[in-house]
Amino acid sequence: MSNNLSDKIISNTFKHLLQVRDDDKTIYDALGNKLDDFRLSGSFTTSEYVEIENGTAQTGNKLHSRDGNLYWGNTLLADGSTVTGIQNLSEDSTPQLGGDLDLNSFNITGNGSGSFKEMNIGGHQNTFDSFFRLAPTTVNKDLVSIKSGTQEALNINQDGVVKFGSFSSEPTVVEGAMYYNSTDKEFYLGK
Repeated sequence: MSNNLSDKIISNTFKHLLQVRDDDKTIYDALGNKLDDFRLSGSFTTSEYVEIENGTAQTGNKLHSRDGNLYWGNTLLADGSTVTGIQNLSEDSTPQLGGDLDLNSFNITGNGSGSFKEMNIGGHQNTFDSFFRLAPTTVNKDLVSIKSGTQEALNINQDGVVKFGSFSSEPTVVEGAMYYNSTDKEFYLGK
């Protein structure tokens, strides 16, 4: 049947007519069947808001609500708070920085691993493909402190002095290892 109903008898075109019920503002066809799915072509404009009732998980290009949270497919767009958008990096499986990351007086914590071709703390003038550089502009604490249990294995202070962990008695010899004996005040190399 053609979508042009100008020359049709109204009783034969009920399935093509729509009505909006006053009590719940739900759209029905002329026979009283509730319309759950329909398609709009072009743009859609509302003068106030669009309310999305809670539904079930959807995939693909589908905007929907799950327990008051707004989703686009499987991506959380906004939760019930006043803040919108992605709330946690875990919601983005491939996050990338668009600029410098400011820690805002917080720490980076957790377990994991990573690899860097270059890692700088402070400025650098290095042309190597891979390097680690620690060059802060001001220092009032130790730069590096490496511990093994309670034993401090290596320490570099703000003056650049390197201190190796020391033993008062000879530790178990490890081939290729270097250790400092505080009683003898000498360095030893493992056999």
